[in-house]
Amino acid sequence: MIMFKLNQIEQISDKIRNMFIPCAIFAISLLSFYTYQPFSDNICKNLHFAVYFISFAGFIALLYFNRGRTIFLFLIIIMSYTLINFLKHIYADTYLSSPFYISLSTLLPINLILFYFINPRNLLSKSNTWLLLGIFIQFSLAEILARHQIGIGINLSYLPHTLNLLSSLAFLIIIFLTFYNSIHSGSITDYHLFFVSLSQALTFYYSNTASGLCIFTTCSLLCLISAFIQNIYFETYKDPLTGLDSRNSYILHSKNFPIKYCIGIISIDDYDKLGKNFGRRIRNILTKLISRQISELQKSENIYRYNPDEFIIIFNNLNKKESFEQLENIRRSIASSEFQYSSKRKNLKLTISACVAEKKRSDASSFEVLQRADKALQKTRMFSHNVTSQA
Repeated sequence: MIMFKLNQIEQISDKIRNMFIPCAIFAISLLSFYTYQPFSDNICKNLHFAVYFISFAGFIALLYFNRGRTIFLFLIIIMSYTLINFLKHIYADTYLSSPFYISLSTLLPINLILFYFINPRNLLSKSNTWLLLGIFIQFSLAEILARHQIGIGINLSYLPHTLNLLSSLAFLIIIFLTFYNSIHSGSITDYHLFFVSLSQALTFYYSNTASGLCIFTTCSLLCLISAFIQNIYFETYKDPLTGLDSRNSYILHSKNFPIKYCIGIISIDDYDKLGKNFGRRIRNILTKLISRQISELQKSENIYRYNPDEFIIIFNNLNKKESFEQLENIRRSIASSEFQYSSKRKNLKLTISACVAEKKRSDASSFEVLQRADKALQKTRMFSHNVTSQA
């Protein structure tokens, strides 16, 4: 009897991989600032132009892929950067005590918190129109209050002169939220948003230096762009739940399959029942556990998550009998395992059904082989589960 559960080392490695790029961007920014600042006027000017170039290029890319939440985060960050520079130009060294800056340093982290809880959505929607109007109303109200010498914030003598009490609390809240969620979810977006929040806190903390303002704003924008690129890649070529190659990857790789190969389909038995009995979250955990066990048993083969309940294995240069034996080994291993999805609940026993089909000379493409295997699998599952068959 084998008990199969999430490997802690694998969990840690997944999290390290997801946080590596934003952590590297932030570390380079921090190291550059503390090592080389104060920068020369020429370098600061180049950094200033780089901020606007990155923001323009990133905004166009996000607009093209219709990434609503990330676009709004982009907008409020670049808007804050522009306003800080404008206030520096108007008030010079006294901008920190101006009600305009006090309000801005409070509104920025509050907006980060609000946007963090907004679900990813398409940009072109009525709700986003109201959201955009809400942002402009916020800043318009802050401007009206500032003209009457009222800043949205609370100044205390023991706080850094670049931040007030409300802005400090808001930054601490968004940093804690993003850190807590990134540790628990391990998602690419949450890790990147943690470093965005941290970078924005440092942007305001060092806003009195041109180098700090430019570097940490650039860091925030690069983290957002990095999250967008990584998510696009995983959505296109990787299955976000299991990390295996996706259906799109199968379509792309199918053009390069060798002359001799077999296609094996693995289907999780009673997949819909798992969702009804345990809920979507537990079913996702169990699916991930099964995918990891398959990956451990077939390390040298191409494995794809083709459908929510189906995995495809390409057996290169093997005949049907050899491929069948490997599929049968996987089926037996899973059937004899216990899956631990929670330390407080009883382990589950799960089964899979599988089928293999061999490439024939008459097959025009891999999809004919796949279709033949799928038909045989569906026919077998009408009468029995936990069985391996051949097409």
